[in-house]
Amino acid sequence: MRSRRTAPLEAVLLSVLVLVGAQACGPGADGTPGGSGPRTGGHLTYAVKKEPDCWDPHTSAQDVTAFVQRPVFDSLVYQTPDGELEPWLAQSWRTSEDGEVYTFTLRQDVTFHDGTPLDAEAVKANFDHITAKETRSQYAAGLLGPYQGTTVTGKYQLEVRFERPYAPFLQALSTTYLGIASPASLKAGTDKLCSGTDSVGSGPFKAGAYLRGQQRQYSRNPDYQWAPEHAGHIGPAMLDSLTLRFIAEDTTRVGALTSGQVSAIDAVPANQAPMVSRDPHLGILTMDVPGVVDTFFLNTRSELFSDVRVRTAFQRAIDLDAITKSVFQGTGTRAWSPLAPSTPHSYDAALEKSWPFDRALAGRLLDEAGWTGRDAQGYRTKDGRTLTVVAPVYGKPSLFSQAVQGDLKKSGIRLDLAASTDATEVAGRLAQGRYDVVETSWGRADGDMLSHFFLTTEGSATGHNFSRVSDPGVDDWLRRAQASQSPDERAADYAEVQRWALDQAAVVPAYVVKAAVGVNRKVHGLRLGSSAWPEFYGAWTEAR
Repeated sequence: MRSRRTAPLEAVLLSVLVLVGAQACGPGADGTPGGSGPRTGGHLTYAVKKEPDCWDPHTSAQDVTAFVQRPVFDSLVYQTPDGELEPWLAQSWRTSEDGEVYTFTLRQDVTFHDGTPLDAEAVKANFDHITAKETRSQYAAGLLGPYQGTTVTGKYQLEVRFERPYAPFLQALSTTYLGIASPASLKAGTDKLCSGTDSVGSGPFKAGAYLRGQQRQYSRNPDYQWAPEHAGHIGPAMLDSLTLRFIAEDTTRVGALTSGQVSAIDAVPANQAPMVSRDPHLGILTMDVPGVVDTFFLNTRSELFSDVRVRTAFQRAIDLDAITKSVFQGTGTRAWSPLAPSTPHSYDAALEKSWPFDRALAGRLLDEAGWTGRDAQGYRTKDGRTLTVVAPVYGKPSLFSQAVQGDLKKSGIRLDLAASTDATEVAGRLAQGRYDVVETSWGRADGDMLSHFFLTTEGSATGHNFSRVSDPGVDDWLRRAQASQSPDERAADYAEVQRWALDQAAVVPAYVVKAAVGVNRKVHGLRLGSSAWPEFYGAWTEAR
């Protein structure tokens, strides 16, 4: 499963990095006037909870990889914070009538950090790299969907062809995963690109010194003049330099913020948020992350969950309202759909309150399915077997997962949180279908995330059909949505998929992932991108 790391199950521990701030000319983090106005120069240090296992966004499926490499790599298309698409490295584009061919005209003034110019051959080299077997792409290749090939038709013009209409392509192009690297740097090979030592893009910052386990440094690209129209300002970045420090332990990370060692941190834990909020020099900024919410994907082909009655019992036996309120101390929101409400042109609001907690119903369904016995611990049994739901977890189970485990016990369901730090073992379990449920979330500002989880073909390295569904009707809705250029038509098809997934109990949407970022009030201009990633391009700091 995608997880912000190369390890396949780290998405279970999804922790989205988000910075919300004022525009470059706007107020500070507390809404008060931002000093004397935007200042060029200065340095910003941001503490990150996760560190990439692989720094190549063409290879890695980790969300943290997309975040830490966004300052370095530009994209052909930019998605504004409100979800609209606009030119970036591509000056313009057009789509064929059949929706199978995209023709791009590139800017002619872009230079990579190594001094080589951007042209159509460079873009083709990137798509070739993403789809090459040697790259071992875990996500980027999947974003290309039914990709057929790229043809250079001029020095600054190219055609990208698909086997069938593929409307999500433009939004996919806006992600870091399809970011454009210097062709020369791509020749370094997967190992070096993953190590983070050969990251060469055209972005507002150049990759600097990297100390594994500690920090990554970036310096301003003084030649940067090709930001998208709504990026916040024009010209080079405001900051002279940027440092990302990797601090996994929550208390240590919060302490670095309160002591002034760093200017901003990600993933402020709920139990420490009140303390941060009381500090007059700090602020906490939050945002719901678009894409797939934290969801339990039920393996519809496992021996246990092949019975829809047992799946439905599992779905309705969890008091998500109470657990979400308890774990997130009143700051969380339970989910009603596998898609977050903030996902553009996709969310089906009609699903809200349509499948409430119902322990009595769960009990009746389990009785019907034959799980009528009880063992010494109160778990249901059938033919001498305990009703055990196996859930692989990479690393440590979250507090939320443990709370669900305790709640399910009240209905006689044993949730086995099979934790492991062996990525290979977990990956093998997932690939072989040796599990009953997988808990994960995935951020992306497009409803086509549903294809990533429910399209029949999405069960390989670039897809994560953890429910292991194969339904012609679902495939038809998803492919129709991919073929349509109409947001309303796509939303209608995505609504069908959301309803189907819940009706079939293929999923249990748990809670809406919310970014919680602690920020020093002397930091300005940090803002969220469309997928809830921090954008440092317009950030600036008050003079000390």
